Parts: sequence; C-alpha cells; structure tokens
Amino acid sequence: MNGAQARAAGSCVIGLALSVTPVSSHNDTLGARFVAAAGADATECLQHHEPCASIQYALGQARPGNTIKVSAGTYDVTGVDPESFLFGAIRAQGGYEPGGHFVERDRHAYPTILVGVDRRYRQQLMHLGFKWAADLTSAREGMVDDSPAPALQATARQAEACVQGEAGQFPCRNVDFLAQIALEDFSTQPFAAANVWGYVDQNDGREYAIVGLGNGTAVVDLADPENPREVVTIPGPESSWREVKVYQHFDAGSNRYRAYAYVTTEASGAGLQVIDLSGLPVSATLATTLSDTGSQHTAYVSNIDYATNIALPGTQAYLYLAGSNVNGGAWRAYSLASPSVPQLVATAPAGTQYVHDATSLLITDARTAQCAAGHDPCEVYVDFNENTVDLWDVTDKTAPVMLSSTTYSDASYTHSGWPTADQRHIFVHDETEELFGGLRTQIYTMSVEDLRNPFIIASYQGPDTTTDHNGYVRNGFLYVSHYRRGLVVFDAADPERLREVASFDTFLAPGANVAGTDGAWGVYPFFPSGIVVVSDINNGLFVLRDHAATLAQQVGQLGFAVPAAGAEEGAGDVELIVRRSGGTLGAVTIDYSTADATATAGSDYTAASGTLSWGDGDMGDKVITISLIDDSEDEEGESFEIRLANAGGGAALDGAASLTVNVADNDSTVTPPPGGRGGGGAPGVELLWLCGLLLLSALAQHKSGSRADDRSDQVRLGNHRHA
Repeated sequence: MNGAQARAAGSCVIGLALSVTPVSSHNDTLGARFVAAAGADATECLQHHEPCASIQYALGQARPGNTIKVSAGTYDVTGVDPESFLFGAIRAQGGYEPGGHFVERDRHAYPTILVGVDRRYRQQLMHLGFKWAADLTSAREGMVDDSPAPALQATARQAEACVQGEAGQFPCRNVDFLAQIALEDFSTQPFAAANVWGYVDQNDGREYAIVGLGNGTAVVDLADPENPREVVTIPGPESSWREVKVYQHFDAGSNRYRAYAYVTTEASGAGLQVIDLSGLPVSATLATTLSDTGSQHTAYVSNIDYATNIALPGTQAYLYLAGSNVNGGAWRAYSLASPSVPQLVATAPAGTQYVHDATSLLITDARTAQCAAGHDPCEVYVDFNENTVDLWDVTDKTAPVMLSSTTYSDASYTHSGWPTADQRHIFVHDETEELFGGLRTQIYTMSVEDLRNPFIIASYQGPDTTTDHNGYVRNGFLYVSHYRRGLVVFDAADPERLREVASFDTFLAPGANVAGTDGAWGVYPFFPSGIVVVSDINNGLFVLRDHAATLAQQVGQLGFAVPAAGAEEGAGDVELIVRRSGGTLGAVTIDYSTADATATAGSDYTAASGTLSWGDGDMGDKVITISLIDDSEDEEGESFEIRLANAGGGAALDGAASLTVNVADNDSTVTPPPGGRGGGGAPGVELLWLCGLLLLSALAQHKSGSRADDRSDQVRLGNHRHA
C-alpha cells in the first residue's frame, strides 16, 4: 500500500485500541506511573514512594494517557518498541531527581540513560528528558551520547506545489510546501521546537518567523520564503516549552517602528526574556530578562492587530503572563508603555486558579452593558483554565471582575482558543479528550453573545483521534496546529459548523494520525503575503503557502485524492475518491470510465463510467465505486485503470488523468498442515484459520461502517454549565 494508505491503516488500528480502554484521568495527577533504578517491579507503579524498577514493567501497567516518570539511572530497554513509550498514548519522561517526589526535573542534573534504543530515536529521547548510550558498558563508563541525531523523517529540500494530495513527501490539500528548516539545520541544533509567532517589520515590510526552540529563540528571515534564513538564535535555558509573542510600536524619537518579542518558558529561573527586533535584518538582541517570576507557561499580548502586532486604534497593548510559578499560575498583566521593560500593573484576585493559555475580546457593541459600569469599550481577558473558559472584565486592571466560568460535557484539559473576527464566538481546543477518552478530534464553539452566560453550542468532530493544539482565526478561516496531522484549516464562516478546506501534514514518522502530543505545536497565519509558518516539535520550522482565502475566487482542479490504489479480489467493491482542490467557484464536472490493463472487464471487475458533478462552493469528495469479481482461478495479481476526461466548467486536471487499481489474487492454493481429528497436528490450527477469516470479515464490515460515520463531522452538545 502507498504512504497515505499506510497512515490511514495505522490510524484505524491504534484508534480501535484506544476506544476499548476508557481513560479519564490527567496524566500528571491520577495517571502517572513512576520508575526508579532502586524500585521494584511488584506494584502498579502508581505511588512515587513505591516506584517500579523498569520501563518495560511500567508499560505493562500503564493505560492510554499515562505518563511514565523515570528518575536518574541507567535503564536497559532492549527489545522494547521505542514508539511504545516515546510517541502516542503512553509517554515516558526522564530526568527526575532520584529518591524524591518526581517533581524536580533536569535531564542534565539527573541523567536518565537508556540503552538498547535505536540511535535514530535520540532526538525524541532528548525531547523527553533522556540521554542515550550505545550499551550498558558505555553507560557505566560515562560514555553518553547527547548530540542531536537526524530526524526520523527526511528533511524536504525544495519547494513543491500540492498536486493530487501530495507536496513532495507530504500529504496536503490546498497548501503548498515552500521550505523547511529541520532541527539539525538550526545553528544551535536544538533537540525540539516549540511555538512560533510572526513579525512584519513596518519599516520595510520584511516578514520574519520567531521560533521557540529547546535551547533558545530563533529569528528567521522570510524575505525569500523558499530559502528562509536564520538571522540569530537568542540562547535560553533548556526546555521543551518556549512560547513567543510580539509587540510593535512607532517610536517618535527615532522616527521608526520598533518591535520586541516576549519569550516564556517553564524552565526554572528563566524569567521573561525580552528580545529587541529593531536591528533586523542584520541582528536581534536580548534587551532584558524580567525576574519577578521564575518561569511561566505562555504569554499573550492584548489589543493588537496580529498581522502587524501593533496596538488597535485608541487602545493600549498589555502583556499577560499565564501559568507562572507565582500565585499558583494565575494571570499577571504588564503595561507595554515601555515595551523593552514591561511593568507589572495587575495580578489576578486571590484564589484565582492556574491559567494555561489566554486570548482576549475587545467589546464595543451593546454587550458593554454586561461589563462593569462605564466600561465602554470593554476589555475581556479569556482564561483557558484547564477545565473551564473564564471571562474577566479587565478594563480596570486594578479591579478585574470575573464575568463567567464555563465548562462543557467532554472537558478534559481546556487548553487554548481564539475568537472570531466579530468577537461573538470563541473556538476552544481541549488537549486531552482524544488522548484520554479515545474521542475523535473535537473543536468546540462557544457563544459569547452573553458575556455573563456563555455556552458551548456546537462541536466539530474530525475523522480520527488526532489532537488539536492551537488555533487562530484570519479572514474567516481557523488555522489549527493539529499535532500529528500538521496544519489543518477550517472555513469558519459559520462558527457552529466548521468545514475543513485545507491541510498539510508535517509529521510523517510515526505515520499514524492518532492522539498524541508530537508534531505541529504552533502556527502563525497572519502574514500579509499569505505565507503560513508551522513549528513542528520533531521536525523544525515549515514555511507553507495556503490557498484557503482564494478558494472562492478560483474554479480549481479535479483529480484523484491518491496516486494509486489496491484491493484484494474478494473485497467486493473498491472506492476511489475524486477531489476538487484549489477553488470552489462555479459548477464543475468531470467524466470517468474504466479501462482494462491486465484485468478484464466482465471477468475481473465490472466496467463503469459516468460524470461527477460539483456545485458552486462545493468541494466535497466524490466517490467512484467499482465492483470486483471474485473468481476461483489461481492467477497473478491484475490491474485496471480509472480514467478522467472532459473537465467541465473551466476546471483543470489535478495530477494524472488515470489511476491504476492493483487487484491482488485471493485464490492461491495453500496446503493445510497435517493432522485434524485423527491427531498428529498442532492443536487449534483449524480454529485459528476460522478466526482469521472471521476477523477479516469483521474488519471489512467495520471499515464499511466507518465510511458512513466519517461523513458526519458535527456533534451537537446538549450539556453545558453556566456560571
């Protein structure tokens, strides 16, 4: 099977495995498993004071969504599939202090060394806090290799348009590949990438990506988007978490615009880095490091245009820190009147809970009456608070007022979100309901027509269990960094009914599109040039060009969704998708027909022909169904073609005009093993054969049923809570 089919098959297998084991606990509270060199493989590994001794044993005890926390020491994992604990539903983390509570973590101070792992996984080991040694002798002698290793997937080196569902090696739809900077191509060779933001210098119009890396913050010049240039990397404490936001303002004294990047990380003692971008395109420098907090999860800048990072007319920009080590991680607000040295102006009231991420609303309509008296316009801070979405009136920073706190029926870890342009809806991303509950991708839409009584009114449900992470709205489209699926773009014209219109998969190895927190961390879609940048934890920075905003202006192309297809002779039917891409303007048609190759119509398959039609605005997939004929002849595999012709309505052909369907024979003669009722053979062989046939039949029925399920992408939520 081809790469796309392999990825789909992997998704089905792992998705089924997840669905039979319901899990609801958060991995850092009820779901952690503990391993220490001095432990014993005799418990469930659930107590930090009674850890297990081996990762292998802990894997046997763990459930989807668990984290296996491993303290300093040397561990032999020979024979263990590294993907069973480095990717996906169960994750191991190293670098915890020995003999403690598994809270303090530093992979250098508390080296957790693994042996027996293929060196190709070294990069992922580093990302998760482990070190690598070739064997036990090397580990005992201190011969630990901590240098970055090549990524599991190959780095793309040239621009590729998205044609017939592929841009070079990457699955895509309406998104072209321009360039990639892999982790090993950055000057500091970081072990991971984190979030990304963008910046357009208003002095010369040049665009930049500001990329959080495992060991610093890189500034990348995008003047030639097919050849991005790393200008500089500002060093920072080592951490898998690094978030970036930007503020730009006009400096009358120098008669030019100046810009600053605000960098947060969860590394202990890191503080808040402020990077001066005003020296670009030549350089960028660290302006200052604020130390009133030791660390924080993320930062957010309110009241700005995110395409320019300049304050909206008549407003003042504020920097908010979320998830710091001060006051339980509640929000903190800073004035940017002196942007190189932000000044703390407000903190959340006592008792406010940890904030994981944030966005904001600037209310100028009649809803200002729902805010505190006299607050017109009303500044609303949106706090994603792990299991609720909290709205605060922060117009008066010294007297913030909580307006509401809202949860939803499948709340697992309320992670982040972004408002629609009219400020009447917020898209909400929950990071773990797919991972813990085995649900298909959920994106929630929250109505904020009533700021005092908001509620979740609809949910998008995706085709698989892939985890959505961060999303941003531009020009009526929602751009989501979708972890293992890469970038996914939704038409959000109707916020209650999101419709997927574009995608680009940055994460190919492992190939399965399933729940997990690997792959695309962040996306920045606001560049005026139409460039989109995506940061992939494992694979670095991607520079892309999406066509979502121009779909309604173009007729588009028609073509097969995949370049090849295959089926077994006894499969019954083979279904082939024909897809409209690149545009939705006007009605279009295309004819199809079958043609013999080595297979013959009437004896190997049923000939078919017809016309496929799309209406104006329609970009839904069309399916050609061909019936296969299951004969009893023992023969070689055969093939036939599906041909496309006569595209109507001005549509062009996307890719090849024909697709070959390879049909595998199922009539090869197999001599059964000796034995049977008279004895002498292996017991149960006939039963195993029968079970195998039944399993194949069940899988075929499941696949058939799944097709119908996958066409339904909306779920109405009847349960919600108002506060």
